[in-house]
Amino acid sequence: MRRTLITAFAGIALTGLAATGVAHADPATTLHEGTQVVGQDVQPGLYHTAGPREEDYGSCFITWLPYRGAKSSELIDIQSFTGASDIRLNDGDVVDISGCRWALA
Repeated sequence: MRRTLITAFAGIALTGLAATGVAHADPATTLHEGTQVVGQDVQPGLYHTAGPREEDYGSCFITWLPYRGAKSSELIDIQSFTGASDIRLNDGDVVDISGCRWALA
């Protein structure tokens, strides 16, 4: 009987966890390769890079897109960077990152 009670209690606890879901992490403070939405995937603000890494072949790029999943032909703007740089990302911006390591300043 005791084992049944423990199992039933564990089932209730697991059901409660499943109903609440997994805790959502805060948006990141570094940009990663690929597309991300500012305010959702990464925090808005001023980002800094020391410049391209050796594997970036001398430059890196940030492409502003109108929405996640947009094709490169639908881009709003594209910038290339060859040295230490800063960019400001605003809440709602959709950016595609290629190269460089960017961190919230």
